[in-house]
Amino acid sequence: MADIGTQAHIQVEADRTANDDIVLGILSFNNSDTISGVIQAARAGASEFFPGRRCLLVNADGGSKDGTQAIAQEAAAGTKDFLPIAYPMNPVNRRSPQYPGVPGKTSAIKAVCNLMHEHSAKACVVLDSGVRSFESSWVGALARPVIEEGYDLVSPCYLRHKFDGAIYSGIVYPFTRALFGRRIFQPMGGELAISASLAAHLLRQPQVNGNALESGSDLRITIEAITGGFRIAQAFLGPRVLGHDEPAIEVSSILAYTLHALFTEMERTVPAWQRVRGSERIPAFGRCGDIDAEATNVDINPLIQSFRLGYQSLQDIWRTVLPPATWMDLKRMSTENPDTFRFEDGLWARVIYDFALAWRMRLIDRDHLLRAMTPLYLAWFASWIRAVRDADAKHILAVLDALCFAFEMQKSHFISRWRWPDRFNP
Repeated sequence: MADIGTQAHIQVEADRTANDDIVLGILSFNNSDTISGVIQAARAGASEFFPGRRCLLVNADGGSKDGTQAIAQEAAAGTKDFLPIAYPMNPVNRRSPQYPGVPGKTSAIKAVCNLMHEHSAKACVVLDSGVRSFESSWVGALARPVIEEGYDLVSPCYLRHKFDGAIYSGIVYPFTRALFGRRIFQPMGGELAISASLAAHLLRQPQVNGNALESGSDLRITIEAITGGFRIAQAFLGPRVLGHDEPAIEVSSILAYTLHALFTEMERTVPAWQRVRGSERIPAFGRCGDIDAEATNVDINPLIQSFRLGYQSLQDIWRTVLPPATWMDLKRMSTENPDTFRFEDGLWARVIYDFALAWRMRLIDRDHLLRAMTPLYLAWFASWIRAVRDADAKHILAVLDALCFAFEMQKSHFISRWRWPDRFNP
C-alpha cells in the first residue's frame, strides 16, 4: 500500500489528463468482510450518478491486518482511477476497543481532504467500509447536493428503529440543535460529503495535539461548517447496518466517547453558540427524519434497576454535579413505579447541561464524570421507550421535537451558569 507522496501516488498522478470532480474516500481498518461490497457499490454509484465526471476512488487504510487492502485492490480491479493510501494512526486508537467506527478516522479524513485539494476536486464523499448495508444510491444522495446545488456539507440521515441510536436521539441531536441552532439529525454521521471550500477550511484549522480534526471527526466537521457559515444540507440514505464482525461496545464507553466529543466541541466554540437562540431547519433531500416505528417488546425494568443502583452508588458524584432541586427530582424517580416512570424533558435537559458545566469546571476526573452519566442515560432511555413504545413515526418525531424544544428553553439558564458559575449552587 502506498502512503501519500510515495511512488504509487506519483504514478497515479502521472496517468492523469484532467482534474477529478469527485473523490470517493473509503476508510478502512480490518474490514475484510465488507470492503469489497462498499467499493463495488461506490463504483456503481459513481457510474450511475456521475457518468460524465472523473471520480477518484481512494481506499484510506489504517494498517489492516486481515487482508483488507488486498481485497480492496481486487474489488477495484479495472478501475483506472483507484488509489490505495495509508493514513497514520495513533497507537491508542489501535489498542482501544472503545472507538466507534473506523479508528484513527481523523487522520483518514485529513489524508482524503489533502488528496481532494491536490486533485482540485469539487466534492469529497467520505464512506465507512465497515457498513454492510451500503448502496450505490448513497454516492448520489451525498454528492449531488454538493456538485449540483452548491452545498458545502451534506450530512446523512439513516433509517433507524425508534429504539436504536437512542444516544443520538436523547443527547446528540437535541444538544447540538440547541447549542448551534441547526436541526441536523445526524451531526456525528458515519458518511458525509464536503465541498472543496469546506475541505480547504478544515485543513487550515489550528492543530490540537498534532491533529486539526480531533474529538469526533464527523462532529468537528459539522460544527466547523455551522460556525464557518457554510451551506449545509442533509440526505436520506436508508438503514445503516454494520458488518457482523463489528465488536459490541458497552453503553458506558460509547456514551463517554460521545459526550467527550460533544463537550470538547462545546468548550471550543463558546463565542459561537452563546449567541444562538432557537433553531432552524436545514434543507433535506429524501425522507430525512423518517423512523422505523415497528412494534418491539422491550423490558424497561432492567434499565430502571440500573438507574436505582446508580442512585445508590454514585451519590457523591451526582451531588457534586447536580443542583439540589435536580437531585431531589432524581430521588423521587428512584422510587417511581415502572408503569408510571418518566424522565421529564426539562429535567433531562438540565442534567445534560449540568454535566457539561461540570466538564468545563473539571469538578471531578472527566472520564469518571462521563461514565457516571450511564445510569441517568438508562433512566432516560426507559422513559423514552415508554413514551414511544406504541407510537407511529409522526408521533415519535413530535416527542423528539418536544425534547429538543426543552433543551432550547433551558439553554439561557445554562449560559448564565456558564458565564457566572459562582452565582449558582453546583
